[in-house]
Amino acid sequence: MQQDPNPRPASGYPYPYDPPQQSNANGNGYPYQNHYYAPQHNPRAILIRRLFIASMVILLILGLILVLYFGLVRPQLPYAYINSLSLSNFNVSNNHLTGNWDLQVRFQNPNSKMSLYYNTVICTLYYNRDSLSETRLQPFDQGKKDETPINATLSVSRTYVDARLADSIGKERAAEGSVEFDLRMTSSVTFRYGLYRRRRYVTVYCYDVAVGVPANSSSGKMVGSAKRCKSF
Repeated sequence: MQQDPNPRPASGYPYPYDPPQQSNANGNGYPYQNHYYAPQHNPRAILIRRLFIASMVILLILGLILVLYFGLVRPQLPYAYINSLSLSNFNVSNNHLTGNWDLQVRFQNPNSKMSLYYNTVICTLYYNRDSLSETRLQPFDQGKKDETPINATLSVSRTYVDARLADSIGKERAAEGSVEFDLRMTSSVTFRYGLYRRRRYVTVYCYDVAVGVPANSSSGKMVGSAKRCKSF
């Protein structure tokens, strides 16, 4: 038997040569190529996503509460009526105005489930767009479906007015035997329903309130019956 001229040392393998190399599924010779590594998540991104979802849920709940509230309670603005307006000591001469206006305003709460609280009511008297006098009324409470009459007095004494306003009043008295005034009232009103409180500003306008005061008289009363005003 002929000897191998280049005998190989014993290696413990049953093969006469080097054992075959194991290859991965891709056959590229890298035994760790197929190991799976879980993706790393950004904690900041996860936190932001959770906060966003929580905010959306809170907004949805608040929206449902508001829908149920307005559907069941249905808050309405108060109504206002001017019951009477009388004028005394009225005089316009030499661009100076004097007069006393005594009025009664009636506030009505149309809400059957809410009571109202009126903070200080500011009452202003106008002729056309010119402010003549202003006064403040005391705060008051109003129960459900209640009506509250309020008396007020506005006055001016020899207040300067421009010639345009004085001429307009004189012409209106001569032609109509009356003068039309406007009344505006503003107040911060609190709507109360159980523990719920909501405050909003309410403005009431009473337009074209005619007072019969002929040119030869210094006093007069409101023409017609009680008049409803507009609330905003």
